[in-house]
Amino acid sequence: MGLHDSILDVPERLRIWQLAGVRYFYCDPDATSAAAAPPASAVSPEAQPLGEPPDRVREPSLPSVADDPATWPPPWPAFFAKAPARPRLVLTYAALGDDMTGNPDPRRGPMWRRLFADSGLAGRNLVAFWPVCLPGETDPALSVAVFLSGLRLLQPRLLAVFGEIAGQRLAALAPRLLPDNTRFLPDPNVLLQGDKEVWDHVASILGSS
Repeated sequence: MGLHDSILDVPERLRIWQLAGVRYFYCDPDATSAAAAPPASAVSPEAQPLGEPPDRVREPSLPSVADDPATWPPPWPAFFAKAPARPRLVLTYAALGDDMTGNPDPRRGPMWRRLFADSGLAGRNLVAFWPVCLPGETDPALSVAVFLSGLRLLQPRLLAVFGEIAGQRLAALAPRLLPDNTRFLPDPNVLLQGDKEVWDHVASILGSS
């Protein structure tokens, strides 16, 4: 089973795998279904797997972060103070940290304003920009932990993750901690290229929040 290279052609439930670099799933025709597998009690002690269960082995470890902006390291509290209390949409992308720390791409501000207008999100306090990484950071796991803590406080109707870099980071460090309302979308640079089909697709998703 293959995953298309285009992020728009992949079902939502599979996009986090695509962003993590997975392109194919192997379906073993001889594999025994879970229903037909013998119960755990029927497996001999010699056959019992050793070590941690597979799920725990794969689950990454994030630092413990309180859901209290006052306890976060700077500049996270200042970023959170700029966000509306209950936004309909929270969006992130890899370069958002640059945009919020004084090194923005001047093309992105007008692009976001146009996209929000086309999505019906031009009203005040409907959108929160919340970075998943910072320029020059030394602990990516801490950034993701603070990102998730802020997300729990903001409680948006929709989390929009733009671009493979941000998506891969979340897929690697928080594959089971993202809310069900997460959507993985093309990189902002793709939107800047002016493809109307891509633009309309993204606008329709954001407008559903």
